[in-house]
Amino acid sequence: MNLNKSKLRQILSEKFDGIIWKIEMNDKFGLMAIESRIIDLKKTSFTVMNYHTGEVHFKEKIFQEPWNLNLAYIAQKNLIIKGFDQHESLESKGIISVNILNAEILWAHYNLSLNRATDEGLQVYDPRINPRRYSWISHINGESILDSEKVNYPREPVLFPEFIQQSEIPDFLTRAEIIGKPSALSLENHTIICFHEKITNKIQQRLLVYQEDTILLDEILIRDIQKLQPESFFMVNNYLFYIRNKNEIVSYFV
Repeated sequence: MNLNKSKLRQILSEKFDGIIWKIEMNDKFGLMAIESRIIDLKKTSFTVMNYHTGEVHFKEKIFQEPWNLNLAYIAQKNLIIKGFDQHESLESKGIISVNILNAEILWAHYNLSLNRATDEGLQVYDPRINPRRYSWISHINGESILDSEKVNYPREPVLFPEFIQQSEIPDFLTRAEIIGKPSALSLENHTIICFHEKITNKIQQRLLVYQEDTILLDEILIRDIQKLQPESFFMVNNYLFYIRNKNEIVSYFV
């Protein structure tokens, strides 16, 4: 077995005060938006980063609005955040647009709800009207788009791993007793694999990147856990992203 980290270039490693709750990507402009939460304090904050350069535009910004907020969409110049009518409600109400460079609020529609977001626009409705009537507005300025039938739905650029059998793990990847199903994703001549292993009655989640019989990256994502964690890595083009200890986002160019 060979271990060689020199072939992978780390782009970013950023820790947050809260748990990473949701991530939105825009591969056209190399942008990533993160929603993080401190559950005990009921705080929701937002971060925007350029994953090509590792630059953080703003970090853990909290908006003082009278409704719960949720990350919806990241565009070239603005971040779209949707609100909810009340705490823990599933009914969306309110949309705000935020400048990705300084977190300044650009525009807001407090009486509209967001149904769908694309590069071409936002599909919205007024929750006070039944049955629902959908229309489109510009994510840039919040104004109506007349030719809504021309709005396209872009292909999702994010690649997620798939479950594999334990027998598919190469022998040169030394591991302890595996708990649950491993998952893997192959890109060109690299393979990323993630699994849970049991060591002295404790479970840890581990991620490896290898090329042929050479290990390029070997990370423990989280230690001493009682139950299996959800999959914590994905790919956008040649960029690998994974979450470490629930509150840190790490990226390598593979």
